[in-house]
Amino acid sequence: MRTIRVKSSKGNYKICVGQGLLSQAGVLAASIFSPGTKLMIVSQKNLAPYLKTIASSFSKKGFQVFFHKLPDGEIAKSEAELFRLSCDLLAKGFERRDGIVAVGGGVVGDLAGFAASIYLRGIRYVNIATTLLAQVDSAIGGKTAIDLKEGKNLMGAFWPPALVISDARVLGSLPQRELCASLGEVVKYGVIRDPALFNLLEKNCKRILRKDLGAIEKVVLACAKIKAGVVSRDEFETKGERAILNYGHTFAHGIEGALGYKGLVHGEAVAIGMMMAVQLAADLGLCSPELPWRQMKLLLSMKLPVSIKKFNLRTATILKAMMTDKKKNKGTLCFVLPRRIGHVTVEKDISLESIRKILRLAGAK
Repeated sequence: MRTIRVKSSKGNYKICVGQGLLSQAGVLAASIFSPGTKLMIVSQKNLAPYLKTIASSFSKKGFQVFFHKLPDGEIAKSEAELFRLSCDLLAKGFERRDGIVAVGGGVVGDLAGFAASIYLRGIRYVNIATTLLAQVDSAIGGKTAIDLKEGKNLMGAFWPPALVISDARVLGSLPQRELCASLGEVVKYGVIRDPALFNLLEKNCKRILRKDLGAIEKVVLACAKIKAGVVSRDEFETKGERAILNYGHTFAHGIEGALGYKGLVHGEAVAIGMMMAVQLAADLGLCSPELPWRQMKLLLSMKLPVSIKKFNLRTATILKAMMTDKKKNKGTLCFVLPRRIGHVTVEKDISLESIRKILRLAGAK
C-alpha cells in the first residue's frame, strides 16, 4: 500500500492506494473514528459485492454499520436524494462523532460528501472509490455537489474526506466502457502536468485496456499524486492552479448539458472536450499543430470518442449549456489550453466566433 497525504484547511487526510484494501477498511478507518462509532455506508445497487467485505472489516473494529442505497446513475445527485439520506441519518440517531462511508464512483462520493458537509453542520466521511475515475479524480479534493435542473454540480460545498481508499483490485470488474471513459481523466493529468504519465499511457495502453492491475495501479498513483499536490496548494480554486484540473471540462459540460446528460458518460465527454480545447489552442497558436494529433491518437487508442458529429447538436444549444458553467469569471468562460504536454494555461478572452468554430469542427451544426 502507498500513502499520499493531502493538506486541507478543514483537516489533512491521506489517500491509500493498493490492492486488497477493502478488507483493511476497518483498520484504516480506526485511525479516524472511535470504536462504537456509527458508520453509514452509502452505495448503489451494483456495488453490493463489495459491501459485505467492507462492512465485515468495520464490524471487526467495533463500528456500528448501517446501509443507505442510492438509485443508480446521475439521478442520485438530486435534492430529493440528499434530503432522503439526511433524514435516514437523523432517523438512525447519527451524531457529530459518527460518519458516512461513500462506496462507489463520483456520483456516490458527490452526494454522500455533500450530505456529510451539511448534516449537523458537518460530519466526517470516508471515500472508498470503486471506479478508476473516482480513484484518479473525483474522490480527491473535497468537491461535493448535487445537480439542479439548470445544470450539473450547481449546489455543493468544499468538504474534504477524512480518508480516501483506492483499491485497484476492484477495477478489474469495471465494464470496459466505464474503464475507457475513466481514461479520459487520466489523459487529462498527463497533458496538464506530467509528460512521463502521458508517455506511460502511450506505451501501456493495451495493458491498461486488458485491466493489468499493475499498470492500472501505477496510473492511479501518478494521477492521485498530481491532484493531491494541486488541491493542497489551491484548495478552494482561488489561486489559479486548481483551475488546470478543468482541462476539457468547459466544453464537456456544455456537451453533456446539450445532450440532457444522456448518450455520453462523463469521461467520454471530457475526451471530446479535450480535443476541442487542444484544437482551440492550436488555432490560437498556443501549441504546435502536432499536439492535437498526438492527443487524438492516444484517445482513439483508448476507445474514446473525439467528436460529437453523431449527436446532431446545434452550436447554439451547446453554447447555452456552456454558459451555465459555475467556473465563469464575470460572465466570461475560462478555457484550460495546452502549450505542450505537461504545461497548460488558463485563457479567458476567447471570442465567441473562435468557440463556434471549434464546436463546428467537432461536428456541431
